Amino acid sequence: MKGWLAMLLLLPTVAVWANGDPVAVHSALTLSPTPMAVHVPEVQLIDEVVYFTPRGRYMEVTVRYLLHNRSSRTFDSLPYGFPIDYWGQGDTHWAYIDDIFESQMEKGWRDSYIRNVSFRLGDRELPWRCSKDTLLLPPKPYLSEAFFDTTSPEGRREFDSLYAIYGDSVYSYTHEISRRWYYTYLHLPANSFATLEVRYSAECTLKQGLYARDNSLTANTWYMLFMYDFTPASYWGDGHADRFNVELDASDIVPRARYTLQSSIDTGDILPMQRSESVWRYSATRFDLAAAKPFVLAYNLKGPMPQPLDRLLNHRISPNRYTVDLSGADRRYPAANLSDLDLATATVLKPDKDDSLHITLRFPKPTAVKALLLVNGYTKNADTWQANSRIDSLTVLATTPYYTYFDYETGKMDTTANEDWRSYLRLLGGYDNVRPLPVKYPHGEPHGYDIQSLIDNALIITLGNIYSNTHVSEIKIYIAATAKGTRHDDLCISEILLIE
Repeated sequence: MKGWLAMLLLLPTVAVWANGDPVAVHSALTLSPTPMAVHVPEVQLIDEVVYFTPRGRYMEVTVRYLLHNRSSRTFDSLPYGFPIDYWGQGDTHWAYIDDIFESQMEKGWRDSYIRNVSFRLGDRELPWRCSKDTLLLPPKPYLSEAFFDTTSPEGRREFDSLYAIYGDSVYSYTHEISRRWYYTYLHLPANSFATLEVRYSAECTLKQGLYARDNSLTANTWYMLFMYDFTPASYWGDGHADRFNVELDASDIVPRARYTLQSSIDTGDILPMQRSESVWRYSATRFDLAAAKPFVLAYNLKGPMPQPLDRLLNHRISPNRYTVDLSGADRRYPAANLSDLDLATATVLKPDKDDSLHITLRFPKPTAVKALLLVNGYTKNADTWQANSRIDSLTVLATTPYYTYFDYETGKMDTTANEDWRSYLRLLGGYDNVRPLPVKYPHGEPHGYDIQSLIDNALIITLGNIYSNTHVSEIKIYIAATAKGTRHDDLCISEILLIE
């Protein structure tokens, strides 16, 4: 069984990102990876709101609790622990569920699986420390001798040949789950209310990186999987949240009627979330936290996942392998700015004599191009981005004389001529050709102006995939409409990256 369903069936309910709870003093002092929870009946959980926001391969989580210390006792330094889970074991990780494939093994290459952790009590930021990681779910064997008839010479040779090639990776793949506890201390005066807010981002993708396997930007068919456990918060008060709310921002999720939300409170019952445009909400009163089943979300993103910048740039086509022509070129903002990897510079386009705005990329000889990334606007900072005009919609046309593909019968790459030399590049990892109509630029203002954030926000136009390479002699980008800047009409583009 493959895909997210197999993952759901194989994972126990403990392997989820979870609410936090009060913990024993000794657990906090020793930064225990397996702390002891402590029931605090004096402090009632009046209100819990959980926000889930997919951001590329990460899920941003914000949990906000309203706590009421109903007693005359002051909790001056109440130890509090919050667990965050992740796929893998930090310094080693198998990248795939369905393939015998060994990923990067260098220590520290997965240091970014948890990020942006913060705790806030009222208006005060709380310091925190974290435990060492502990393995909740060890790797599962991918293959064993039970899959082969090793009693026969042929079966033994088949298994031994696989083991000779892949070694121990024959036995391991991505089902290991690790947990890390984050510790802080809460000050809860007697007879008082306090708002505790926990924020973090955790990677929840089942596909580890653009170039982990197929060297292609087009493969975005793998499901993201996120799970969350509400039960640890039952250690507050009487184990119930007087008011309980969950909110999911689904604006970047491909809607799927049957299994976008696999969230159960009672066995077999779907969490009855109400949808309002792109936001899903659930509300309840006197919510029994101890009886809650894990919230499980299996989904696919509308666009390709943001990818590690270094791996992306290692597949960049050098600008000396093609030329760039602009309509209405401005010598102060030359075409070279499109390929200088400096997102503080930009190229300015102006209409030509036919009142057309376009960019043409030409190759001296047909070149395999898998993707084009376009960074929209003048991205020096938020002010220049808003002040100048940007692309609102465009059409991209490629001239593709031939393409190469993998021939399964011969086991080799083969070449075939493209009968239609002019084909439309595919947008956002889709497998259907874009119609010859303007395509609206899908992203608004970037989340940040560092190079990783800007690349994550880029328009990705793809051509080719794991099975074939399209060889391109010319790419034309026609700008159909612009989004006007607040102060200037200059149409700015900061960068175009071609990926092979």
